[in-house]
Amino acid sequence: MEETSTAVLDARTGDWRSRLSVLLDEYRKRPRPATSRDRFDASTAWQSELVDAGLAAPGWPVEVGGMELSLDDQLDYYRMVSAAGAPKHPCAMSFIVAPTIIVHGSQEQKDRFLEPLLRADEFWCQGFSEPGAGSDLASLSTRAVRDGDVYRVTGQKIWTTKADRADWIFALVRTGPAGRGTSGITYLLIPMDSPGIEIRPLRDAAGGHHFAEVFFDDVEVPVANRLGDEGQGWSIMRTSLGHERATAFLADEFRYRGTVDKVVRLAVDRGYAEDPVIRQEIARIETSVRSIAANSARALEAVLRGEDPGGVASVNRLVKSEFEQHLHRLALRLTGSAAVLGARSEGTAESGRWTYGYLMSRATTIGAGTAEIQRNTIAEGVLGLPSHRGEGRRAPAVTPGRPLAAPEGDEAALREVLGSAISSYVETENLLARETSPGDYDIGLWDELVKFGLPGLAAPERLGGGGAPLRLLCAAVEEAGYRLAPVPLVPTAIALEVLLAAGADRAAEAVIKGATAAFVAPVDDGGWVCDTELPVCGAGRLTGVVERVAGAPVADILVVLATDAATGELLLATVEPGAASITVQNSIDITATVGIVALDATPATVVAVGALVADALAAARRVAQLLVAADSVGVANRALALAVEWAGQREQFGQAIGSFQAISHRCANLLVGAEGARGQVLAAADRDGVDPDAVLSAELASAEALSTAVRSSEECVQIHGGIGFTWEHTAHLLLRRAIANEAWLSRPEVMRDRAVTKLLDRVR
Repeated sequence: MEETSTAVLDARTGDWRSRLSVLLDEYRKRPRPATSRDRFDASTAWQSELVDAGLAAPGWPVEVGGMELSLDDQLDYYRMVSAAGAPKHPCAMSFIVAPTIIVHGSQEQKDRFLEPLLRADEFWCQGFSEPGAGSDLASLSTRAVRDGDVYRVTGQKIWTTKADRADWIFALVRTGPAGRGTSGITYLLIPMDSPGIEIRPLRDAAGGHHFAEVFFDDVEVPVANRLGDEGQGWSIMRTSLGHERATAFLADEFRYRGTVDKVVRLAVDRGYAEDPVIRQEIARIETSVRSIAANSARALEAVLRGEDPGGVASVNRLVKSEFEQHLHRLALRLTGSAAVLGARSEGTAESGRWTYGYLMSRATTIGAGTAEIQRNTIAEGVLGLPSHRGEGRRAPAVTPGRPLAAPEGDEAALREVLGSAISSYVETENLLARETSPGDYDIGLWDELVKFGLPGLAAPERLGGGGAPLRLLCAAVEEAGYRLAPVPLVPTAIALEVLLAAGADRAAEAVIKGATAAFVAPVDDGGWVCDTELPVCGAGRLTGVVERVAGAPVADILVVLATDAATGELLLATVEPGAASITVQNSIDITATVGIVALDATPATVVAVGALVADALAAARRVAQLLVAADSVGVANRALALAVEWAGQREQFGQAIGSFQAISHRCANLLVGAEGARGQVLAAADRDGVDPDAVLSAELASAEALSTAVRSSEECVQIHGGIGFTWEHTAHLLLRRAIANEAWLSRPEVMRDRAVTKLLDRVR
């Protein structure tokens, strides 16, 4: 171990990247294995090469042979090995038991098991599921009776992946009283060659033998092979599954990335690239893989902080399993009529990989806890809804609607203080009263937001802005959307972004100081219209009419997109609202304002012309999309919070409706959608504007957030039943805001279609 430890310590200095690059460059030159047996042998040998080089287990602590890299470095590590096509560890189950041994094992157990596990010299299988205790592990009945220095184990495990190849099984057994319950369960490490173990392979739907039944007949297991204390197996098991769903997904992200690219290429090769239905499906799988990436990063951050990633990990487990099924279903669809053939048939598409993958993917929502059990876990363990088994309620992992993974310091402080300030101004009764004054806003609340540095939070400090990252501005907008703040925050922030992108510093400074603003441009399903229907500017005066301008009735500054009467070039100009004619329109969103802006030789100040305008609009569109998306994330999470609160209070048939899975699973879906949208919007906001992936990320994240807000609001009304359909309830206000956001700048379907064009360009 001394030599390995020294190599690992070198990896922590930063030298690991160059050493890994050398090793990967050498690997790329090797001939690719031709058969599955050769691939297996090559994968096993590769693990020993990594261990010998001190380049294995990037997330493990140094003292147990790992590299102990930071989150960012681990991401780089997996990017590098994935790009090189290096094989993954041939035994995935090893990386479920390994973190558990690291956390709960004795020093002797760490020394005995971890290096052979890492080298793939020894394989592991998982002994959790039983015929009468699949996803319901509390019902397991395999017993272990202590007899001196050994336990005598009797019982059966089922669905045990690669049991016929494994050297060891990590198993949950009942050492306490018989019956159902989580106490009295113990975690044992059992050699698979122990006398009394019988393995019976099971054939799966794809035709293979990937799992088996394992029978224990009075099997002797040394007490020294117990992991942790007797009777503590349930809590120890949570370490296994928690790390499985956190660190394992980090590597999965890059594997999925490559698989999605293959499906996109398949669509091109099979002639489906322009099929509108297929394009939306491609966008959906791309969105899912990005959601998995965002969730994985947050889960791993929790692990690295020594926290339980359970909430985020449970959400990711469900997203991952359903993503794999959708991915392979789409791929099989793209094979056309070849889908009628079996995986081994002559003439099958791509050697039957997609047929085989599709059949195997049916297990992803069954293994390691069915999708239904995962939804129970999310509803009861994460959201704190009543148990469907009548076992009472647990405290939620976080307050429903709040970020599932704790934000970093600045963001956490902003959310708390800003949210509290907005709440003191907003009451549902007051919001409903706004129906009679559709051209007004809450000036007192606006002044309060200006004190917080909004809307100029992310504007340059040289202009008086906060200089904060876009992510922080999106978090602030989300908090305003969550509370249905009746102020023109997003319209003003969008107008400010247009001014900043165009270099119109003087007008931007006025907005940063607190002036409200609106961007006056016609909008269709694709967003801002830049070629027709624009006002015309001649001799410093604007003429034209633009309808449905968000924030126009309450704007102190109008930023108008127009064309030059003489040259036809695009231009941007600012107009004082008093010089224009503004007709208030009734917005479906009672908390917002919208109006018709009529310009009749209206004096204007031109701030940008020509190519500068086009560039400014391109840059501002990305930010504008994310700001509207962030507002929708707030709406979706408020809908979640209201739904969970009602589900825990409202009773039917003598029990809270949240204990019925028909309701609790709806709530779980709301959390998955809202948290996924939040993660993607914040991840897209973190990208630098010059990042080649920045626009693509914004398109997909925004489309997902807008659609999620509408679905969540509709579900919120449904879960509330009749009360949710009354005027006095907040639910319809959320739905109204979600619908308005979805139609404001660009329809989700159009954003997804544009994103798919970029994805297709990558593989053509």
